[in-house]
Amino acid sequence: MFHQHNSHSDFSFTLLLQALRGVTLWRPNVVYGGCILAGAILWEALASWGQDATGAVLGAALFALAILIGYLAAGRLLVYDARGERTPGIWRSILFALRAWPRLLLLVVMEGLLLLGIGVVEMLAFGLTRIPGFGPYLVVPLFPLAVLFNAALLILAIIVFNLSGPALWHGEGVAKALRHTITIARKRPGSVLLMMLLLAVLSSAVALVIVLLLYGGYALTLAAATPFLANALYDHGGGEALLLDWLPNLHVAVQQWQQSVSPIVHWTHSGQRLSWFAAGILTFLLPNVVFLLGMAHLYLEALELEAPEDL
Repeated sequence: MFHQHNSHSDFSFTLLLQALRGVTLWRPNVVYGGCILAGAILWEALASWGQDATGAVLGAALFALAILIGYLAAGRLLVYDARGERTPGIWRSILFALRAWPRLLLLVVMEGLLLLGIGVVEMLAFGLTRIPGFGPYLVVPLFPLAVLFNAALLILAIIVFNLSGPALWHGEGVAKALRHTITIARKRPGSVLLMMLLLAVLSSAVALVIVLLLYGGYALTLAAATPFLANALYDHGGGEALLLDWLPNLHVAVQQWQQSVSPIVHWTHSGQRLSWFAAGILTFLLPNVVFLLGMAHLYLEALELEAPEDL
């Protein structure tokens, strides 16, 4: 299954440093974050509008679609940056994502069907152990071989699924993307998986740094605001209001709480919620864009090694 090259040409670890540029690229962050925010607002609006679960289910589906469109639009911008070309505008990248998301779903379904077919064949192999006489003896060699085979298959699946997006960002069709991702996974499994793991570690480190910086900024903000907003910041009703705001069908209770406290308490906790929401978006977005930019570089380098004619 594996065909690891012993070529002197392999991936450059400089792509890790290139991936860090994702923190400074504002267009991918804006388009990805904007799509997620638009999907969340639409989900909340549909969930509040409907009296049954239909609105919530439709809103959740549209929210997932918004994330998918943001992923493709941001990836399109990132692959241009990885190729060293001038990036298209935000609207052009969104139009690309609107055209490409059915292809991504089709590609993922085809990859899933391949895995399902392999799984069926493996089940049939174990079915041979039910043959009277020599069947039970087949378990001895079959079981450890299946363990090794499935471990290798898991590595291939991780690589193929993660490279599916970058293949489509590059502008490939479903058939070509499937062929390229399988070829890369089969010929360079070790080096590709290693780079993916390093990119994941790098993205986690970026997320940790962002959390520490935002926590430090929040602590300094509390220190500056406490002399003037101490009662509002430490009001015991604030936590209850924060909980009620996020629970469905409790808007009346929230309004009653807001009327029972001074405006300064209400607006202080609103400011705190807004800062937490912004911090959550930043903590999610920036590490993700770093990882996606690294994946764009990784795919282009792998394609250059295995299919340079398609670059």
